[in-house]
Amino acid sequence: MGIRETAGRVSELAARQWGLLTTAQAEGEGITRLQLARLADAGVIKRIDRGIYAAPAAIDEHTTLRAAWLSLEPAKLAEQRLGAAVESGVISHASAAALHGIGDLADDEPEITAPGRKQSRRGIRLHRGALRADEVTIIEGLPVTTPARTVADLLRDGHDPSHIAEITGEVLRRDLASRHDMALALEPLAHRNGQPNGAAMLEHLLDLVGLSRAALAADLAASALGKTLVNAGQISAIRGMIEAVSKLDVPNLDVSAIVEAAKFPVHIDAEAFQTTLTVPTWLPEVIRSISTEWVPSPLTTTNTDKTEASP
Repeated sequence: MGIRETAGRVSELAARQWGLLTTAQAEGEGITRLQLARLADAGVIKRIDRGIYAAPAAIDEHTTLRAAWLSLEPAKLAEQRLGAAVESGVISHASAAALHGIGDLADDEPEITAPGRKQSRRGIRLHRGALRADEVTIIEGLPVTTPARTVADLLRDGHDPSHIAEITGEVLRRDLASRHDMALALEPLAHRNGQPNGAAMLEHLLDLVGLSRAALAADLAASALGKTLVNAGQISAIRGMIEAVSKLDVPNLDVSAIVEAAKFPVHIDAEAFQTTLTVPTWLPEVIRSISTEWVPSPLTTTNTDKTEASP
């Protein structure tokens, strides 16, 4: 096989998995190590790690991580392994956080979670553990732990709880995971952290950064909008309004008209109310959690009617 034909076969093989190929994969196609070395000398491919080559134009910020993942089962193509990602190894911990774009953890060393039978390799931090299929997603073509599982793994691995709390808040604010999913993922870690269950563990983390339901309810009560609602005795009404309106898929929703139609006895800032609707779950969830009997310290309601009564 001439160098041109070899280069063509290598290119076809690499094109199936991000421009990368392993020595073992090449040998499975009848391409020898010597032929790969000659292609590397000619600049057709580039050696990026032991037994792993890449087309120079395909190298990007994810190449190191992809190479690490390929190296765990170098004889198998990526498409074969993705069909059984849980068994073949999943990007996790700080590496998963980086792919999800959450937190600012150092991810210089690829981290992968795989079953106990996998052999570790230099330059890879291998975590041994079992994952469920619903704890794995695909990002940039790689199997990655979900945001909820990633947060749990980072906490389990001993990262600073306050930093994990910030990441947890970011995950929920960006709607990358639901509170339910987060609580389920944190359930196994609850007792060792002094919490009765996953839901309490989640609230504990969020409370560290002022994002628990209790903290958000306090912030709402202290806000101008919150004071107005509480003083007007409209918590129950506003709860129902937000539940109904936030479910509508209507472009250019006229919030001012909705507020006006509600005929509140005090002024409601339509812009502020619109903000509550654009936050997917946070403020509506807080308002739903406030008891209709709950009232903070007495406040003076501002009368917005500027017309003076006739003498």
